[in-house]
Amino acid sequence: MIDRLHHVAVVVKDADAALKFYRDVMGLQVTADAVLEDQGVRGVLLACGENEIELIQPTRDDTGVARYLASKGETLHHICFRTDDIDAELARLKSLDVQLVDETPRTGLAGRIAFIHPKAMHGVLVELAQPPADAHASDAKGFDHMAAMVADLPTASATWKRTLGLDVTNDIDIPARQMGIAQVPVGQMIVELIYPKAPESPIAERIAQNGEGMGTSVAFEVQDIDAEIARYRAAGYTLPDAATGPLPVSVTSTISADQAFGLGIQLIQFGRAS
Repeated sequence: MIDRLHHVAVVVKDADAALKFYRDVMGLQVTADAVLEDQGVRGVLLACGENEIELIQPTRDDTGVARYLASKGETLHHICFRTDDIDAELARLKSLDVQLVDETPRTGLAGRIAFIHPKAMHGVLVELAQPPADAHASDAKGFDHMAAMVADLPTASATWKRTLGLDVTNDIDIPARQMGIAQVPVGQMIVELIYPKAPESPIAERIAQNGEGMGTSVAFEVQDIDAEIARYRAAGYTLPDAATGPLPVSVTSTISADQAFGLGIQLIQFGRAS
């Protein structure tokens, strides 16, 4: 059974440089740091409550991750869901004829892992992981939400249900942006399926240009967004003032992906208008 999002993975040029932001500025704790020789990468996991961020640095030039970095730059690579039985999950997916990258589990930084092909998940590369018994675990809230862009909500919601067993539980209409946000809870966070409400909407144009797929930012709920903005600005980062967010009664600010080694960090405070 899939019970939470385990981590989001970001391909970086230099994990030590990225750690100066994620560990030293954000204050996240490193839970694993290892070179996986067979994959040609160094992986670093950092705890964010019940979730984690994985930094992936290629150690050789002849790997898929190295080619991904060369073609796309530092950016989100995949998202990973935790399961308590990866063998059963793969057997179930095979019985549904879901396209897989890995037919059998292999060893990764997060435990026994396998990847679902992005063609099966509307452009999102999804990893499944069964962590070892001594792996990091927490019941604290980590991420608030992250978003995937989808062209058609009924089709995408059926895919997320069929493949991962996750349901859309709420659908928020955003008329000003001609889009909808369908919310898929997993653990204490939400995966947002963002879809166009009109052919000429910005989301429709974005999907037409770039295709469906995962966004490149993750949101963290904060209690005092002005204090957090001031803290990051004092550390040398550029953030806009808090402004009204797309979710009801929320304000947001963002550390851009180019400042955060490929992953935008959105700060969100609920219960406040700008």
